[in-house]
Order: sequence, then structure tokens, then C-alpha cells
Amino acid sequence: MCGIAGILGQRNEKLCVELLKKIQHRGPDNSDFWLSPSSEYPVSLCHTRLSILDLSNAGSQPFHSSDGRYAIVYNGEIYNFIELRGYLSKRYDIIFKSNTDTEVLLCGIIFEGINFLHRCNGMWAFCFWDKLKSEGILCRDRFGIKPLYYTYMSRNSLGFSSEMKGLSPLLKSINPSPHIDSIFKYDFGYEFSDICSIDGIHRLPSGSYAIFKDGSITIEKWWTTLDHLGSDGDGLDYSSQVEQWRDLFFDSVNIRMRSDVRIGTALSGGLDSSSVLAAMAAIDKTPKSGLDPSRISSDWQYAINCSFPNSSIDESEFARLVANSCDVSFEILDINSSISSSEILNDIAQVEDPYLTIPSPMLATYRAMKERGISVTLDGHGADEMLSGYDHLRYTFGCSPSLSEFKEILAIDESVRSGIFSPREQNSIKARLRLRLKHLLVTKGLYPALMLKTSLGRIQKRLYADELENRLMDAQNEIYSHDSFASLDAFTQVLYELFHLTVLPTLLRNYDRYSMAAGLEVRMPFMDWRLVCLTFSLPWRAKLGGSYTKRILRDSMAGCLIDSVRLRRDKIGWNAPAHQWLHGHMRPLIQNYLSNPEESKYYSSFKRACSFFYEIPEPTFVDGVKTWKAILPFLWSKSLSSSAWS
Repeated sequence: MCGIAGILGQRNEKLCVELLKKIQHRGPDNSDFWLSPSSEYPVSLCHTRLSILDLSNAGSQPFHSSDGRYAIVYNGEIYNFIELRGYLSKRYDIIFKSNTDTEVLLCGIIFEGINFLHRCNGMWAFCFWDKLKSEGILCRDRFGIKPLYYTYMSRNSLGFSSEMKGLSPLLKSINPSPHIDSIFKYDFGYEFSDICSIDGIHRLPSGSYAIFKDGSITIEKWWTTLDHLGSDGDGLDYSSQVEQWRDLFFDSVNIRMRSDVRIGTALSGGLDSSSVLAAMAAIDKTPKSGLDPSRISSDWQYAINCSFPNSSIDESEFARLVANSCDVSFEILDINSSISSSEILNDIAQVEDPYLTIPSPMLATYRAMKERGISVTLDGHGADEMLSGYDHLRYTFGCSPSLSEFKEILAIDESVRSGIFSPREQNSIKARLRLRLKHLLVTKGLYPALMLKTSLGRIQKRLYADELENRLMDAQNEIYSHDSFASLDAFTQVLYELFHLTVLPTLLRNYDRYSMAAGLEVRMPFMDWRLVCLTFSLPWRAKLGGSYTKRILRDSMAGCLIDSVRLRRDKIGWNAPAHQWLHGHMRPLIQNYLSNPEESKYYSSFKRACSFFYEIPEPTFVDGVKTWKAILPFLWSKSLSSSAWS
């Protein structure tokens, strides 16, 4: 896990030093760069290293092939590198000189090209350089867990980096994107595209690779989840589906415990992160056969909870119960005592993109983990979007074949918010019955309701839609035209979009910045491609039923995770209590700007939102979220002047 940067088309030592400085936090253990010889095509490759596997100098990058033809800078982890190393050694008679996954990735691409990536189970962003062809390949993993940005420097050169800040030495100035006002309107809706919040920077989309040759770049997709959905899980009875899902989940956790450094868990107390920790505890007691035990870390028993004492979003007691049941070291981090007003703008700059919640709690949590000697954390990201942890249940109304099943869905939907399950829930039942009827009528046709809504309901919007919405509609239409998508039920279709286009890509971006700001790697067992493909192949009843959301996860963890958490109904996301912080930590910052009016396009809305908020006698969490979103444009624009960018 590291940071990468470079310039294809230029050989520049001074710029390499500046590029590395901007992303040093991603790889605090070592940094280096390589310049191509003057007789070859000019290339500059840079790397900052966070040592996770093979802590010796043999793992340093840029990494070169034994014959000197190829070079790679790589950020990520290939979790099944041991198996792939054996495969490559046997098939191509390769003698490896290190114990790193970097060398495995390099050799695999050399011998099998981009197709080798289909064998890889992991997360990555890399630049692969072939000096004989004078050709570079930039690539991201299937789901975009690891970021990669690029900028056109001139007609014949291209700069790239793991972060937008890493490209700042290559830009004439740091200016908001022409699309920034549209970006502020969307909580989720641009991360899947190449559009960025900073002018002149582009994002390589997930599951894609770019070939740079002769001064031009060509981008292609190498992965589409819909191409890899199977029917095996759908043909099994539910108990067999649970067994299959459990085996894959535990294997996913197992291979992500491969590490030569200490592992921890950011434990929220919710179902997802708790399931990951419980699986680690179970695996440690009975290691699964077939994996090299020497690379499975035995130093993993650390859990830290981000706590907001006396807040409605505090889950520390649930986290404590889970940690105690797993017999691991547990620490509660009181975020309220670790954040200062002066840090807010720096934190905004650190995560780069505007987002609907204050980033400070997440940044502080991962900093605390790093301070305790933890360099890898296994967390629960991805489960909500794959199995539905939030308010998406209305899309199952058209799937329910009976009134009793429909009433159950209503009750489950209500329980996510209230924590109480009642099959007799009658709130708005008439309106919801009409909605079900509408869904049933639509799904009798060729397309489910969601597709009809998009293909017809948005046609008129296209006449006045901004660039972001047009990009989203184009991406949606590409998905909707796929035969495999049409075969999914309406509920799974919605989850597919959340997972691949909107919510999850945004969260992956954020958590990369939160963790790597501290030089800490986040691994996500729910993001294992095998588990993802299986889950999207299953019918909606495997994800919702038995009176619960995330049905197959809960049933898979029976006997492994304590029931007080496994069967929790209420859902609380990881957020900051903005309504409290605006009266506390952030008050000095806010008052300073209110006392010193500025000529800014966002200042008037900032002032108006603050005035409205401070007039509310007892603001709620929702009031805080709304106010934060209203004042964020002004604060974000101010963050561009911070040292992180300059």
C-alpha cells in the first residue's frame, strides 16, 4: 500500500521530488523515483512506500523486471499473490527475487497482459511501463478501491498521481472545476466518471485501464461485474446459499489477514465491521487449510471505536460488547476531545472532495490507529450497498408476491429507522400499497420499474441536465442495456447502481483519503470480487427477509457474532454530530468568518445558513447535516489555500 505518481513524456528530477512530497503521507516508510535513461523515451516514475508485505528493501519501488525492460509503480494489495506466485513459477518457470505482491503483479502483466488482472483478488492502481514499446499502462481495480488521477501537461506528456493534491506541482494554479457548482448539488454522482472537483484533473474510472503511447491516451474497460454474474447461487436452496456465502466471506477475511505488520479494526458496533472482527476471531482459532499460515498475521487483536459521548450517533457500547466477545484489545476514542477548530479546513483539504459529513472523526480515528502501531485495518465497507443497509427497501414492493410478504417489507423498512419490528405497521400503508400496484404493473412489461423511470422519466431532463447528470444517465443506460442487468430483480438493480455508480464509489474515495492521510491501509472483505458477484447473483429474498435487512450476512454469522449486534435492527452511519460541533469545535471558525465578511460567491449562502442554524433553539442531527452541506462550498473553497494544496 503506497502512493504513486509520475510523468509519462518528461524526465524531471525536480518535479519528482515535488510530486513525492505531496503524497508522502501515503507511504511514510520510504520514497524513491526513477528516470528513464536519456537515450530512451522520457519517463519519470515516483513511489512512496507503506511497507506491508516483505519489509526488506527487496520490496522497494519503482520495481523493475530482471531484464530491465519493464518498470512498475503500484499502490494496493494482491491478496492471493502467494497462489499467483506459485502459478506463474510453474507455468513460466519464473524465479522471484522478492516476497512481494508487486513482483507477482509485474510478472503476471509481462506474461499475460491485462488479462492477468482477472486472476488477481485485491485492490490496486498502477503504472506499468514498457521501455521497448515506449508505452505506459495506467490501471485501477475492479471497483475503484484505489484512486488514480491524471492531467495533461502538454501535447506529449501526461502526469498521474494517487491524489489530486499530488498533481498540484504540475498545475499552473489550483482552481475549482467548471462543474463544481453541480458537484455541490450531488452527495453521490460523479466519482464513477472522469470529472473531478479541481480544474485540469481527470479520474481514471474504476475497472478501467489507459494506454499512453505517442503522446495520446486511450481508455478501455477491463472489468464489468455484470459479465461475471452466475446462476449457481440462485439455483440453491437458501440454507445452501448461506453456506456458500459464509465460506466466501470467511475466505475473503482470511486472505486479507496476510500481512507482515500489525492489523486492527475500526469497530463501529454495527453489523458490518462487527462481522469482520468476529470472522477474524473465528479464523484465528481454526485457520482455514490451503493458505500459507506464515503470512497470516497473528498480531491482529486491536479494535478502536470512534465515540461521540452523549450523542445520538454514539455506538461505543455495542462495539465494546463485540470486542469483549472476540477477546481483543479495545479502545474508545473520544472524538470530541481530539478535534480543534483550526484543523477543520486542513481536514477538508486532506480529503480533497466536498462531502456531506465532516471528515475529522474518520481522519482522527485512523491517525489514532497508526499511533498505536497499526498499519492495516480490516473494515466493513461495501456491505450496505451490496445488501442494503439504508432506505432502499421500497424497490422490493414490486417483487413481493403476497400481501403478507409486502407487510413484512414495510415492517423491516420501518425497523431500520426505529429499531423495532412490527408486522402490523400501518403507517402510510395505503400509499405504499398504491406504490406496490404501480410496481407490479410496470414489472409485467419488459423492464422493471427503475429502468422505466430512467428511460422515460429522464428524457425531458436531458434537455436541461448539466454535464454530471448527463454522464450519470449515460452510465446508467450502459448498465441497463446489459442483458444480465435486465434479468435482475428491481431491488438488486438499485443495489447494483449504489455499489457501482453512486454511493459506494464516493465512500471508497473518502476512506482512501481518511486512512492514507495517516499512512494506514484499509482492507475491505466485503469488496472481494467473488463475494460481490455471488451476492448480485442471488435473488432479493437472500438479502431481505426473515424480518431483517442483510439477511444472508446475519444468517452467515450465526454462532460467530453475538446476537445483540447480529440482530440489531437500527442503522447508524459513521457521521460527525455536526449539530453539536457547530456549537462547539467549529464555532470559533464560523464566528471568525462571520466577523470578517469576504467577497466570495459562496459567502452569502454561508452567512445565511449559519444565521438560520444558530436561531434554532435545539438543533437536531438533521439540522446539522443540512447546515454543513450549506456552508461546505464556502469552507471547501477556503481549503484550497491550505498547505496541502500549495
